[in-house]
Amino acid sequence: MGSAGESIPYSVPKEAQRIFEQEILNNPLVPELPGDIKDAAKLVHFSGNDLPSIPINWRFAESAAALKAFEASMLNLLRARKYGAPFSKVDINTDHASLFVMSPMLAQIVGQESSSGGQNVFSTDALAKVGIQNCDLHRAGASPQRSLITNIYRTKDGRYYHVHGSMNPDPTLTALGQPLDGDPKEEYDSAVKRFQDVVGHWNSKDLDILMNEKYRQAGTICWSKDEFFQTEHGKANAHVGLYEIQKAPESKQAASWWPENGSNPSSAQRPLAGLKVVDLTRVIAAPAVTRGLAELGASVIRVTSPHVTDLSGVHQDLNWGKWTTFLHLKNEEDRLKLVELIKEADIVVEGYRPSVMEKYGLSRKDIFELVKDRERGIIHVKENCYGWHGPWQHRSGWQQISDACCGTSLAYGRAMGHDEAVTPIFPNSDYCTGIAGACAILHAVMKRGEEGGSYGVDVSLNYYSQWLVRSVGEYPTDVWNEVWSRHGSPVFRNYHSMLYTLPSMIGLLKQHDSKTLFNPAFFEQRTSKAVGHDFIVVKPIADYHGEVELKYNVGTRGNGCLAIAYQLLAGAENRCGGDTNSSFTHPAQLHGSSQSNASPRREQDPPKQLSTAWLMIDCALFLVAFGLVNLSNNCDVAAITFMAFFATSLTYLAGEIDETESALRVFLRLLSICFIADVLKLDQTDMQRIAK
Repeated sequence: MGSAGESIPYSVPKEAQRIFEQEILNNPLVPELPGDIKDAAKLVHFSGNDLPSIPINWRFAESAAALKAFEASMLNLLRARKYGAPFSKVDINTDHASLFVMSPMLAQIVGQESSSGGQNVFSTDALAKVGIQNCDLHRAGASPQRSLITNIYRTKDGRYYHVHGSMNPDPTLTALGQPLDGDPKEEYDSAVKRFQDVVGHWNSKDLDILMNEKYRQAGTICWSKDEFFQTEHGKANAHVGLYEIQKAPESKQAASWWPENGSNPSSAQRPLAGLKVVDLTRVIAAPAVTRGLAELGASVIRVTSPHVTDLSGVHQDLNWGKWTTFLHLKNEEDRLKLVELIKEADIVVEGYRPSVMEKYGLSRKDIFELVKDRERGIIHVKENCYGWHGPWQHRSGWQQISDACCGTSLAYGRAMGHDEAVTPIFPNSDYCTGIAGACAILHAVMKRGEEGGSYGVDVSLNYYSQWLVRSVGEYPTDVWNEVWSRHGSPVFRNYHSMLYTLPSMIGLLKQHDSKTLFNPAFFEQRTSKAVGHDFIVVKPIADYHGEVELKYNVGTRGNGCLAIAYQLLAGAENRCGGDTNSSFTHPAQLHGSSQSNASPRREQDPPKQLSTAWLMIDCALFLVAFGLVNLSNNCDVAAITFMAFFATSLTYLAGEIDETESALRVFLRLLSICFIADVLKLDQTDMQRIAK
């Protein structure tokens, strides 16, 4: 049933091509594009199975493939303009592109954890095994009482409303008069019934005001597409396509690309190498933007707060190519460190609730002011849920909220035969907003490179969702019926949250589409030195025939792996291990210090001289221990001591003076004391005195 010529005249690759050409390149809502982008677009070729593989009524595969074609065309333009390189041919397989929006659920750790040779890592427990810490500070998934508050429920007036816990369910539960926790073993249906009974006492508009305006929690009425565009907010944003770009009128910097850096040289093959990106994001959509830049060579530093919750389950997918650090902006010292990072950056990507960064003097206007006197401008990117116009722009929101707001969820429920809203399974709007944001940044980088100045870029989940429902659309009825029935006509209901639908859908795809979707050619094995493991992950979607190398400068890791943010970018030591090379310079270099070539050290480390002195003392202690065990004719102990001493020496010579050194020193001191005690027959009291 895979050929469009057999029974159903439809082709996913051809539709992706049409959407790319008509709904992006020739769409009047898409910002004014570079004049020669259509020439670059001619070199993009789509391939893949003719019939869709995912039993969802919306054309997700075509959407992701078309956006990746847009990104590739923008990148080819940048390569031509910055490096004088000819346009590269680009192949995009639409089956491969289908996997882009489910990539975190498909990643595996290579090892012996399962009979298949890997372990799925879309779970905090699995990630903890490789050192990626759980950032769920509010225990959002601790019990059905806390997790299933994020779901779609029917209201008193017959509408459907998407309630959301926003990663801290306490305010939402409080708003509905519910206990803050419950039995972690409670049955799914029991929790759903309880919440349905509570929400059923509310009219949808009253509930919307309660959640968004009184408790400042995410939530939305599940509108149809037409209903959304008839709202005041829908009308206010109807003129926007995938993104908006504005040049800062007061910016006077000359046309400029970005400084070259010997440690990360740029080239047509690694076109964004050396581009410096500060990532102020969390969860999925905005981190997907910056991961897209990292894939093309950019140096990305992700700055998060240890006191702000995050979705750890996607870190193994979205932290590839990123150095990570903790800075708490309520601490003035940390805020100033972030200011120093921004002063050196080319791109700043922000993904928090609108106005949050303004509280810390880091609004778009503030950032433009910070760099007004430097030679090159800066690009500031804002990502939110609702868009940047209209009465809802201040609201917080997530992928499910955008899906429900713009009509995606209601149409999916209706396609399955029920007049109710159902979240369409995957974080599609998150990941596709990531591609759109990367395209917008490539566009802005070219503008800065040729026209000069600083630029503001606005992206949002709703901008993508609006484009999806208006320009991409649903499958024709016969195509939808075919793909749905081929998978057993699965029906999900409004009360089936993503916790229920995601594993169910992945199971269906593995059962029915293993040869089409899970082709080994669509996956690759990557090493993360930071966590000391290999991963099997979805390979980058676009194939540039070797003309562009898609990879990451560093491996994935958890949040907060660097002690001092601005020193990380100079190559500072990294709590999670692994690579430390990047394009950012040491602060001493920024201020013209004669010590600019000094190796930066981590904030909590002692000065180099003190560290060396302690190591010399330890070496002397070891030599004494070594001599004593030799005198006692204990050759085995002597050999162990010598190997430990040798390992410490190599560590020191390699410059790895960090936790490794501290741990080895403690270990070797204890060994020395034990060996000496064995020879001298010291009692326990004497040993404790020596240890102190």
